[in-house]
Amino acid sequence: MNRARLLIVILALAGGAVTVLGRSAQVSVLDHQRWTSEAFEQQEKMIEIQGPRGRILSSDGYVLATSSRRWALQVDQRHLEYPKLFAAAAASLLGETTENISLKLKNGPRYLWLAKGLELETAQSVQALERGALCIVRHWERVYPLGRTAAPVVGFVGQEELRLEGRAGLESYYEHLLVGEPDRCYFVKDAHGRNLQQERIHRGRAGYDLELTLDARLQHAAETELLAMMQSAGAHRGSVVVLEAHTGNLLALASAPFSERPSAGVDYDSECWSLRPVQTAIEPGSTVKPFIAAAGLAAGVVRPDDFFDCKARGIRVGRTWIRDHADPDIYTLDEVIVHSSNTGIIQVAQRLDDDFLWQVFTGLGFGRRPELGFPSEASGLLWPVERWSSMSRSGLALGQELTASPLQLALAYAAIANGGWLPEPRLVDRMRGRADSARDRVQPRTRVMDRQLADRVAAMLEQVVVEGTGTRAQVPGFRAAGKTGTAQMAVNGTFDDDHHTAWFAGFLPMPDPRWVIVVAIENPTNTYWASSVAAPVFARVAQATIHMAGLPPNVTPPQSAEGDA
Repeated sequence: MNRARLLIVILALAGGAVTVLGRSAQVSVLDHQRWTSEAFEQQEKMIEIQGPRGRILSSDGYVLATSSRRWALQVDQRHLEYPKLFAAAAASLLGETTENISLKLKNGPRYLWLAKGLELETAQSVQALERGALCIVRHWERVYPLGRTAAPVVGFVGQEELRLEGRAGLESYYEHLLVGEPDRCYFVKDAHGRNLQQERIHRGRAGYDLELTLDARLQHAAETELLAMMQSAGAHRGSVVVLEAHTGNLLALASAPFSERPSAGVDYDSECWSLRPVQTAIEPGSTVKPFIAAAGLAAGVVRPDDFFDCKARGIRVGRTWIRDHADPDIYTLDEVIVHSSNTGIIQVAQRLDDDFLWQVFTGLGFGRRPELGFPSEASGLLWPVERWSSMSRSGLALGQELTASPLQLALAYAAIANGGWLPEPRLVDRMRGRADSARDRVQPRTRVMDRQLADRVAAMLEQVVVEGTGTRAQVPGFRAAGKTGTAQMAVNGTFDDDHHTAWFAGFLPMPDPRWVIVVAIENPTNTYWASSVAAPVFARVAQATIHMAGLPPNVTPPQSAEGDA
């Protein structure tokens, strides 16, 4: 080798050495923080693991929703040395087929959730097959011990990775309280990226428990009676509300149809998860007639001893003839309510001022959300006076120019039952662990009619059950009051004779009612009269309510003929 070539080799080696030394200095000094950070991320990773969601409890001590500890397996496919052998061995432990696991591994990302919802022993057995490639992570599953009881009220959760998120009902509305605070954990790996250990560095907090006002046994009874009548009447949708008249506490909110909770990743039928007593507003029909009577008495435009000519089997309003299903006769105001006369109640409404009538309905809570604390509460429809027509007072008298949810109607009837106070509804009694628990708060009420007027209307409604259209709502041993309503349903903007809602709204035991019960069965096809469809459900739910409260019978109710309206 000549000198020139030797010099070139020496210079090349020196240049390489300078480059290596310069790069080393850059990595160790200038880029030290960057590479330290990347090494940390490769070998130590901090993640958050959701703690148990708060429980949802009924007022009588039943658990409606809770969390159960489970374990998940995450596989790092880069360190899975024998995928085929692993798939075959893991299949028997996980209760899956080898083909299914192989397909997951083939189509999945590098970090793949192989299985979730495992018992710890099962997860550890699978991890032992490829310890360097698998990591066990704790997570929680949502469990509903009473199955479908109160399902549309409680709702359900979905799952994103290992995180549970409320998707419907109270699970969704109170997500921020139920979810709690997560654990923070380190996952430590060796230089080859293999999992070594998991260490919790911060303990989170479980979600707050929700204690409801619902009585689980009464809820189940209301659902059972509702579904039985819907099947008998050929109906597809229905609601039952049981409300404490003085406190506004909701003891039952039955809604149908409803289905099993959907699995993760499966679309759900929104109709089956609608809480119809709260989220659906429909025409209340003749159940509003007592409010028209109360308005007439309050305004002084009618007196209890006034007579109303109802012999024509209907009444003409403008160019429209409105039929009357009550027997033709001369009725007093009480008899107009007892026999549910369209003609008589329209005559009362025609004597009222539009603004006063509108104020009566808004004062009773129609046209605005009840503010229960539930997703998508229905406000119902009550047009402002400026949009009323010459038919509006008559339509309102028959419950056709407004819509209301069963909950709204129950609250309005509570104002009659408790002596004139409109209560605010309550579904969540308190949140365990929170300083501002709701249990000790004074529940607000609004005076909407005086005691004497409320008692006067309640007496009318008791006669409805004794001798009027609501005799099938009688409860043996107790005095009950209420009103039937066979309401035409608006279909494509018009009313017809083929679509109805059967209503019964009432309260008991008289003379000092404790509970309001509202039943609404939509579009029954076998028979649609409220006296035959809704009133019997009221009676059976009322019996269940009284039985669970342990009240002894105190009267023998009279028997009389049935009526329709």
